[in-house]
Amino acid sequence: MKKRMLMLLGMLLLCTGVLALEAETAIVLGDVILVDGAVIPEDAAAPVYLACVTENHEDVPAELAGVSNRVVTIAKGGVYRISGAAADAQIAVKAGADETVRLILDGVDLTCRTHAAIAVYSAADPRTAGAYGVTIELAEGSENRITGSHNAVTGAEPEFDGAIGSQVSLGFEGSGSLTMDADKEGVEVASGHLTINGGVFRIEAGDDPLNVSEDGVGVLTMNGGYVYSAVKNAPGGEGDGIDSNGWIVFNGGTAINLAHPASQDGGIDSDMGSTINGGLIVGAGNMYDPIESDSAQLFMMLEFSESTDDLIVVTDAAGKPVFAYDFPHDYMYIAFSTPELVEGGVYRVYLGGTIEGTQQDGLYTEITAYTPGRQMVHGGGVAQQRSMAMQAPQGMGGFDPAQGMQPGNQQMQPGMAVPGQGMQPGGQQGFDPMQGAGAMQAMWGSIDLNELLGDADLNELLAGKDLNGLLTGFALTDLLTEEQLRSIFGDEVDPAALAAMGGMGRGMGFGMAPRGMESSAETATGDFLLTRQSCTFSNVSAME
Repeated sequence: MKKRMLMLLGMLLLCTGVLALEAETAIVLGDVILVDGAVIPEDAAAPVYLACVTENHEDVPAELAGVSNRVVTIAKGGVYRISGAAADAQIAVKAGADETVRLILDGVDLTCRTHAAIAVYSAADPRTAGAYGVTIELAEGSENRITGSHNAVTGAEPEFDGAIGSQVSLGFEGSGSLTMDADKEGVEVASGHLTINGGVFRIEAGDDPLNVSEDGVGVLTMNGGYVYSAVKNAPGGEGDGIDSNGWIVFNGGTAINLAHPASQDGGIDSDMGSTINGGLIVGAGNMYDPIESDSAQLFMMLEFSESTDDLIVVTDAAGKPVFAYDFPHDYMYIAFSTPELVEGGVYRVYLGGTIEGTQQDGLYTEITAYTPGRQMVHGGGVAQQRSMAMQAPQGMGGFDPAQGMQPGNQQMQPGMAVPGQGMQPGGQQGFDPMQGAGAMQAMWGSIDLNELLGDADLNELLAGKDLNGLLTGFALTDLLTEEQLRSIFGDEVDPAALAAMGGMGRGMGFGMAPRGMESSAETATGDFLLTRQSCTFSNVSAME
C-alpha cells in the first residue's frame, strides 16, 4: 500500500509539473484587450498590464505626432498565447534577466505606426549562437500579420529599428505564417543573436528585412522554415536582403533575400562571413559580398555584365534544371545554393525561356518542363567592381551619392587615394557629389594609381597617415604573404583574426567595400564548372 501511494504521489507531482510547463496566459487583442478572459489591468505591478504611450521621438511624422499607442507589457517570464487584432498597439517584453518568454502568435493582426509592434527590452539571454531566451512561435495553422515602425534613440530608451525589435537574443519557431510590413527594418536584434527554426515568413521592409546588428558578435542562423525577405522598391531607398554585423549561417530551410534594386546593397550581407551548410538559398543585389568557400553546401555566385530582371534557369550538363528564379527587379549579383549542386559539375545558365513547375515568390521547384531561353557565358575579362557604397563605422564620415560626404571624425580629403579604387576626385576636378555613384566610378576608373605613384617614395608618402583608414576594405591577408605574417605574429597566428585586421576587415569601415570579383575565365565560356575553389562567375552575359 505504501509503495502504491508513493507511486500515485509521484505521478501526481509529474502531472502537476507538466501542467505547469504547459500553462499559458491568453492575451486577446481588440477594442478591449483581455488577459485570461478579464480586462487587462493598468497596474504596473501585474504580470501583464496596459499603458498608453504617445511617442515623441524625431522619427514620428507630423501627421502621427498625437497618436497614442496601447502598450501591452509582459513583465514576467512564461508562455503567452496572443490572438486578435489591434491598431496603434504594441507588445512589449520587460522580463527579468533570468526569465524566458514564449510569445505564441495565433491569429494576430497588430499595427504600430510610431514604434516597434513587438519590442523586447529584457529577458534571459544565453549569449550563445543558436540559443535564445525569447521565442516567437507561430502557432500551427495560424496566419499572422505585423505592421510596424521604429524609433530613434530618445534619452535612456533603447533604439528599436525594426517592426519587431529585440535587445536580447531572439528565436522563431512553429509552422504558422507571419507577414510583415515594416517602414524601416523588419526583424532587428540589436544585441545577441537571431535564430530561425521554423515558420513561414514574408517580410517587406524599408531597410534590412532581417538584421543582427551587434558588431562582430551577432549570428543570424537559419535552421528551417521559409523566409522571403525583400527591401521595398521605394525611390531613394536602400537595404540588404538579409544582414548581419557579425555572421550569417544557413543550415536548412528556404530563404529568398532581395536587396533594394537601386542601391549598392547585397542580397546576403555580413561583416564577418556568410556560410551555407544546407537549404535552398537565394540572394540578389547589386553588391558583391562573398560567401565562405568552406561552406558545407556548394553555391554559385553570378555577376551579370548588365542588370536583369529575367527568369534565370541553371541546368546540369544533361539539361535538367537544378535552379530557377524569376527576378522581380533588376539585379547584378545573384547567389544561390541547393543540395542538387555537385562538386565538379558542369552547368548551363539561361535567361528567359518557358518553364512549368511550382512557383512561390519567384522561386520554382518541382520543375516539370523547361524550354531554354538565351544561353549565358561567363569570364572573358576582368570583372568590374560595382560596389560603390561608402560604408563608415560610428564616428566616421560616410558618403551618400545623393547627399555628399556626411559629418564624422574622419573626412575624405580631395586627392586622397583609396587602394584598388583610384584617386578620389577633388581640387580642380570639379567633383559634384550630386552626380551620384556612376560619375564617381567613371572618375576613379580613369586614373591608374600604378602610373601615378610609380616614382613615389611610399615611406615618405604614407608617413603620419592613418593606414587603417587608407586600407579599409583590405585585410592583412590580402597585403602580406603567409611567411611575412608569421614573421610578425609567430606560428600561433589566428587566420580569422588576421582576416579582420587591416582596414577593419571585410566590408567594414570607410572605403570601397567589399572587394569585387576576379574574372572567372580568361575567355568567355558557356561551361560553368563548379568546384569549391571556383564557385563565383563574373561577366555573365548572353552568348553571341
